[in-house]
Amino acid sequence: MRPIAVLEVDGVLALDDPRVPVVETVVHTYGHRWARPINIPIGAADVLRRLVAEFDVVWASSWSHNAHPALQEALDLPAEPWPFLPVQFRKLPAIRTHAAGRPWVWIDDAIHDLGPIPAPKDGLLVPVDPRVGIMAIDPVALREEVFERVTVRASSG
Repeated sequence: MRPIAVLEVDGVLALDDPRVPVVETVVHTYGHRWARPINIPIGAADVLRRLVAEFDVVWASSWSHNAHPALQEALDLPAEPWPFLPVQFRKLPAIRTHAAGRPWVWIDDAIHDLGPIPAPKDGLLVPVDPRVGIMAIDPVALREEVFERVTVRASSG
């Protein structure tokens, strides 16, 4: 069973006050009618490729359906867009519904907004520093951790 990785854009792939090397680029969609300058961590495309090797990726971001087409060229994303969850807030219920029993990880800089980080039995919340974003993620270790934690939590609950 392939796990799901749910990604936010801001603070994960687009950094505002970076502490890692970045490339500033302008991303766009809607035939350049929507454009935004962002700082993408150098190496983010490689981390995403490794993430895709371990997980099915889903967007859960205020960028909504724009995430994939806007970031496609800058991050060398596949032509076929990854699914997106049409939520900006209260993402956890939407993630669980989408996962439908599959293990999942939610990678977001705003997880701390939930208060104390919960330890759900069905997935793993991965808060990232918005100055480092996805560069703090090791996709292989993350996959191992989600399966280990989900299995342990499910058997103890």
